[in-house]
Amino acid sequence: MTAKSSVKNDANQSQKIPFVAQYWLSIYNNLFAINIGNLDIAMTLVSACFLATVRFIGEYIMVTYFGWPAGDTLTKQAAASCGSICHSTLLCIGLITAFQTQRCDPAARMDESPFWWQQLANALLQFCTGYMVYDAVINILYLRWDPQHPFQIPVLNDDDILFLVHHIMTSTYMTLARVIQAGHMSAMTCMLLGELTNPLHNLYMMGEVAMKLDCCNGPMAQRSHAIISVAFAAMYSLFRAIISPPIFVVVSYCLLVTKKGRTNVPLWINILWNFMIWAVVFGSGSWITKCNGILMDFVSTQFFANGGDETGGGQTVAETEL
Repeated sequence: MTAKSSVKNDANQSQKIPFVAQYWLSIYNNLFAINIGNLDIAMTLVSACFLATVRFIGEYIMVTYFGWPAGDTLTKQAAASCGSICHSTLLCIGLITAFQTQRCDPAARMDESPFWWQQLANALLQFCTGYMVYDAVINILYLRWDPQHPFQIPVLNDDDILFLVHHIMTSTYMTLARVIQAGHMSAMTCMLLGELTNPLHNLYMMGEVAMKLDCCNGPMAQRSHAIISVAFAAMYSLFRAIISPPIFVVVSYCLLVTKKGRTNVPLWINILWNFMIWAVVFGSGSWITKCNGILMDFVSTQFFANGGDETGGGQTVAETEL
């Protein structure tokens, strides 16, 4: 009997497993195992393929039904957000379900949780890792591929390199948690706080691209983009500047200071994880500044409009560059 199939014998627990968790487990338990050493990567590979499919279907719909220019780099950039929105939405629902059914302990070992919950955690970690693989390969390396380059390699800008480094760091974090079978809740906490704002973030970026195209920047699109821009800026600033840092302080304390954290997580991994956590926190500074600018523009526009500004004030669309 395999480890995956043994969850079916948890008859006494079956009714306690939430529907969302059952959905994830049904996928996880019906995949053929693909191992690198003792590490199963089947869910990672399937997730990467699934999200790539969502991205290309999204691009087809955008071109066929909404008039986005076929083959245009801007269209491809916007289509990349389809996979990101799908990933973050599904992942956050799964993570919220996981934390509703198990007390969060950043330093806990996997075997402290029920077996079905361990499988759910593994499925979510692999799903997120699969997204990092898909995004790096399809939306960065493939999108930036230059056949005219002497070595026919992708030509990356500074943002591309930053995204690749981020994806490598997060994939390393999640994979190490699975290898040592501990600290997974610290990774899941980072995942949840980072992904909650991602749907709005990607809708904002799609809108930024749409505003540059004649096909997609009509009055309704401009109004929608203005609303999404403010909602995204408010959510991003709230989570990245106010909510997340204190929670990450607690995570760092649990990992580095408590005996449980120092026992369950090897010191070098502990230091590496904390470096990654705070690198992402401080790396968000430029986006926090950008979001604050959007909010200030919105507030000043509303102030002058409500104050009887004769120029009309009116609705504005954020002009922030991608």
